Amino acid sequence: MTVWLTLVGALPNGALAPNTPPAALAAEAVFGAARLLEAAGIPAAARRPWPRPFTDGIAAILARRGTPTTVLASGDPLHYGVGATLLRHLPAEEIAIYPAPSAFSLAAAALGWPLESVTTLSLHAAPAREILDHAAPGRRLLALTRDGEAPAEIAALLTGAGYGDSPVTILENLGTPDAAHRTRPARETAGAAAPLNVLAVECRRPGPVAVDDLVHDGCVTRDEIRLLSIAALAPPGHLWDVGAGSGAVAIDWCRMGGTATLFERVASRAEAIRANLAATATRAALLEGPALDRLADAAPPTRIFLGGGVADEALFEALWAHLPAGGILVSNAVTLGGEAATIARQARLGGNLTRIALSHAEPVGRLLAMRPAMPVLQWRAVKA
Repeated sequence: MTVWLTLVGALPNGALAPNTPPAALAAEAVFGAARLLEAAGIPAAARRPWPRPFTDGIAAILARRGTPTTVLASGDPLHYGVGATLLRHLPAEEIAIYPAPSAFSLAAAALGWPLESVTTLSLHAAPAREILDHAAPGRRLLALTRDGEAPAEIAALLTGAGYGDSPVTILENLGTPDAAHRTRPARETAGAAAPLNVLAVECRRPGPVAVDDLVHDGCVTRDEIRLLSIAALAPPGHLWDVGAGSGAVAIDWCRMGGTATLFERVASRAEAIRANLAATATRAALLEGPALDRLADAAPPTRIFLGGGVADEALFEALWAHLPAGGILVSNAVTLGGEAATIARQARLGGNLTRIALSHAEPVGRLLAMRPAMPVLQWRAVKA
């Protein structure tokens, strides 16, 4: 079959892709967003605004197979556009495509960002939370959004993941005389934007939290051990931090894009956790009291970190039962009882055992010597 379907990229002001054939705009049926059809001056009789659901429009196009038909698409039809959808139903030989600059190209030009150095994603139909899968310190993101409320929602998610200092630019009405953009830190981004917008983010996040910056009574996972533990847990995901102590593990976990529920039975430590969560702007749920009594109150985990109560067999069995297939549990044992329980579990369930032994330079008189810290037996298990 010869070409019968033409996809024409257009800017919001109605400007069409270069070399668009005049015959494409003279087709009997021209599909597209109502605002684009009007801006491009398509005759009223030929206009076919996208219906809801969108799939009804695709079905209407396919029903015209073999009859000259045109689709007006925003920017580049093959970059998060309708072109990809249509190519799942039709061979490329039946379609002619004329791309205009995409919203990403317009945004990059406005910001002076080389497009090849930017991560682009569409949150038009996907959950806003997916931006955290792409966020990383030093990375630049351009995201198509759902509506005018989405930028504030996305900025709040970034802030909760530790990216509150990241400059966020909302670019509105690109490709029109009303184009404008404004920049604020993510933590200060609020209010509605124009419905047609692109969000630009320069990802900035503080480094790992330091023990010296936290409120604690000595029950805290030390910096090096904590980072090794988080690496073993393989972020992101939803973490249960059991016997959370100061909350340090959960705080760093959330900074890496995860979410967390913390369990702490000691009231004074729970109070310290609340202070540390507030001081680090970390959004995480704290459940106070014996962990075994609170597991049913928590969102299901994909990862579990057992830092306290390692020797408690009833607690371990309950945690293991809640962990889904493919989930990861990491425990750190320091006491002989904890080590014995850990070795027995590894023999029964498999996984990897690692001895972490660190030494730090400390004064000995007028000299320095390496003083060993208490060793940690770490177990990492993936549930079959």
